[in-house]
Amino acid sequence: MWTLLLVNPASGQGKAAREKRKLLDLVSTMPHIHSEVSTKPNEILCLAKEAVGKGFNRIIAAGGDGTINEVINGIGDADVTLGIIPLGTGNVLAHHLGIPINDIQQALSIINANKVSQVDVAQANGRRFLLMAGMGFDAAVVEDVHPKVKDVLGTMAYAPAVMRQLFRYAPTRFHLVFDEGYVYDVSAYAVILANCGTYAYNFRIAPEAAIDDGMLDILVFGADSESPLRLIGEALGSMFRVPLPGVDAVYLKSSGVRVESDPPAKVQLDGDVCGTTPVNIRVLPKALKLIVP
Repeated sequence: MWTLLLVNPASGQGKAAREKRKLLDLVSTMPHIHSEVSTKPNEILCLAKEAVGKGFNRIIAAGGDGTINEVINGIGDADVTLGIIPLGTGNVLAHHLGIPINDIQQALSIINANKVSQVDVAQANGRRFLLMAGMGFDAAVVEDVHPKVKDVLGTMAYAPAVMRQLFRYAPTRFHLVFDEGYVYDVSAYAVILANCGTYAYNFRIAPEAAIDDGMLDILVFGADSESPLRLIGEALGSMFRVPLPGVDAVYLKSSGVRVESDPPAKVQLDGDVCGTTPVNIRVLPKALKLIVP
């Protein structure tokens, strides 16, 4: 099996950075694994794409959720298996799957066991994502966090951004057209389409969501209720590992949806801002082979 390890040196901090150095030293003794370290933004995507062309049939992403997102977009429809060594800031997918964080020995053991599950990938205007697409308040928060600050403070960098946006962000008028034939118009603070249930750490924003059910779980945080404050409370509670009451939101399911808004709203995919509405989102069922514990 031809295996390529792709390492994002920019993701994570502290222990994660030290683990990356140990990982590269360890992999250098493994002749069956070739490694590449990115040197510039978005290079991971290009390296993954090149790896497919070179015949690699297994790619290991060492980094955070942004690194994984770049890899799946580089892989595209190719028959390639993805492994994860979570060394990023949030590591949401790893938390969801139960892969140990910042523990390269355990992560490599899972990869060596090679238990493969086929999971859904979602696509937003051609860009693939595994976790979620967020429009409105949460995307504004993501955009408000400077990457260098996140590298230093980790998830705590989001707390001041949440508070700033709490006083700045105004509701947006959303128009959702579902593949199943119905339409939903609402004034809301945020619309989140979840491919898996975990939003941050152990914060399960969509407890019914499954990464292999061919559906998106859609949460609409309306402007006519306390839901935005509840969302903020849940997000902060997740950062501090404090359990709080469940999220108050309209809960829908669909295999695909077009989201329009007035005014246009920022869109984040797997924790990175990727344009604005309108956006067409659909599920690609069982489109990715993923190594799981």
